[in-house]
Amino acid sequence: MTRPNFTLSDALPSIPKTGMPVTIITGFLGSGKTTLLNQILQNKDNLKVAILVNEFGDINIDEQLLISVESDMVELDNGCICCTINDSLVDAVYRVLEREEKVDYLVIETTGLADPLPILLTFLSTELKFLTRIDAVITVVDAAAFDLKHFESDTALSQIRYGDLVILNKIDLATKEQIAELEAFISDIKPGFRILQSEYGKVPLPLILDIGITQENYYQDQISEFRRDRASFNNHLENDGFSFVSFQSDRPFELKKFEHFLTEQLPNNVFRAKGILWFQESESRHIFQLSGPRYDLEADDWKTQPKNEIVFIGHNLDESLTKKLNNCLSTQCIA
Repeated sequence: MTRPNFTLSDALPSIPKTGMPVTIITGFLGSGKTTLLNQILQNKDNLKVAILVNEFGDINIDEQLLISVESDMVELDNGCICCTINDSLVDAVYRVLEREEKVDYLVIETTGLADPLPILLTFLSTELKFLTRIDAVITVVDAAAFDLKHFESDTALSQIRYGDLVILNKIDLATKEQIAELEAFISDIKPGFRILQSEYGKVPLPLILDIGITQENYYQDQISEFRRDRASFNNHLENDGFSFVSFQSDRPFELKKFEHFLTEQLPNNVFRAKGILWFQESESRHIFQLSGPRYDLEADDWKTQPKNEIVFIGHNLDESLTKKLNNCLSTQCIA
């Protein structure tokens, strides 16, 4: 059953002005973070929300998948946000704070490979502590793709361990047994965790914004360690063995060749893929999403000159993916 949409005005007539509230949305690859962010943007009512979107890879796919938010968008440099914790995050937040038009709320969407702890500690251990307040760390989990193998990743475990609230997304694709198993697993990691269920990231906004559940005192001991040695907090990608392969082309794919690639040639060490695709057989732009064994193509209109842009994320990927994708390109000239 699809839940109704809610706006902030239903329950949040005003946001406290004691420091700009910050919500961090985290979650493993393909869990539905961008979908949740779109729900927030579509239902934020008159609240002025600034967005920091960060991707693992060198193509800004997520930015293109968001609804139109040109006036709200602040871009971070590419690369996992928790692995580039230098001045880039602090500078980006300052750009939000210094805007002529006042911003009411900041939402940060991390990559699926981000450990939220260094992000939290950056806010709590710098001058940002006096200008912002961490409202909540929201961890999105794909209930249907739940697999204990995913949680052999230090990153995936950290996203739950340091989250304040978990959204079990895609429950329409999961069985009751899967949901119960996942809730038990999460409760074992973090007893008393607040858990919400959703389809397509549809959650009443008063349940996830301005809820004030991050306990800053919990992190006091880690703040001192973080100040001494930031590098020790930022080595999880190397530990987990993640890598990415990006592909771009000004030539279209042939649909049958690309389908053959997905069904017969895609390596099983690819966890996630997303992109904007151009097919010779279609005038539409196709939004491509792959998470584990599932993939989806959604057609809409081109907003730019047609081209192919796609990013694959997984374990120890190599350029053989690029060769296979090149073989999927059309050999015909496109006028």
